[in-house]
Amino acid sequence: MITIEHSRDHGMIVVRASGTLTTRDYEAAVPELEHAMEMSEGPLRVLLRLEDFRGWEVGALWCELELDLKYRGDFGRIAVLGESTLEKWGTTLSAPLIKAEMRFFPLEREAEARAWLAAAEDTPDGAT
Repeated sequence: MITIEHSRDHGMIVVRASGTLTTRDYEAAVPELEHAMEMSEGPLRVLLRLEDFRGWEVGALWCELELDLKYRGDFGRIAVLGESTLEKWGTTLSAPLIKAEMRFFPLEREAEARAWLAAAEDTPDGAT
């Protein structure tokens, strides 16, 4: 399941991914993500929370790859909150596809992840 929470800050959203993601999950989430990108004041910053995340069905993985390539360069920083070393490795391997600065944080370090995302506002292009 994918849920998207909009922040008062129009430049950031929280995406929650749990269980095994399906094509149907992406069909529901992508229009909302695209809307958030349109409303964003600059590159969209994302806090991605992986909660009991079990991966993707094959079709959903393809949707993820298409999404990453279609919006390559359109995201600001992406903070990934997760529970496992595998999720940390996934973050590292995904970064070149998305072309955004990505960083993994354990779930208990959410405040640090949010601070890192907010720091992107301090620079004109989100670079550090």
